[in-house]
This record gives sequence, C-alpha cells and structure tokens, in this order.
Amino acid sequence: MYNKTINKINEQGKDFQKFSNEWNVMQQLIDILTVQKTSAEIVYQDLDIKEMQLTALVDKVVKKRLSDPYKVMEEICKFYSIPVPEELPPEVWRNASNPASKNEPINLLDLI
Repeated sequence: MYNKTINKINEQGKDFQKFSNEWNVMQQLIDILTVQKTSAEIVYQDLDIKEMQLTALVDKVVKKRLSDPYKVMEEICKFYSIPVPEELPPEVWRNASNPASKNEPINLLDLI
C-alpha cells in the first residue's frame, strides 16, 4: 500500500516545481509516510476525494506561510488525521537506517 500511495502522491504533484514550497510539502508528506507506513492506507483513500487530494493539502499548508518544518508536519498530519511523528522526518528514518551515524566520529579511511 505504501508504494501505491507514494505513486499517487507523485502523480498528483507532478506539476510542482522542484524545491518550491508546494514540492517541499509533498516531500514532507512522503517522508512522514516513510516513517509510519501504516498511515499510507489512510492517505491513499483520502487522495481519491477531491477535497483531500494533494493540491488541497498543499494549498492549505502554503497559505498558512509556516516557517517551522515541525508545524508543517503537524498540519499535514492533521489534514489527513494521521499520527504526528515524535521527530521530524527524514531525520527519523535516515538515522534509523544508519545507527552508526549518531554522534560517532567519521573515519576518513572508510571513505576511501
């Protein structure tokens, strides 16, 4: 279900200019679903309803002119009635996939 949801989000957001506010909201939704895959089914079903499609979400969030990414995440989760992650994605899933990255020094020899 997760992959279907991501595909539907990407399809609905295909006209967003990369790195625009609209595109960033879309990417944050994808990051949230990456962390909580169980919410993908709820969002998938909502994306079929005109008032709940990605463009409606983006319009609502962008109009609020929120500058705090955590507040944007809260708005996205509130819009789709999904749980708010405790940490702001993608930090959650990037750090979870690489536990060694937490405050350990980098060995430059590993990069060679």
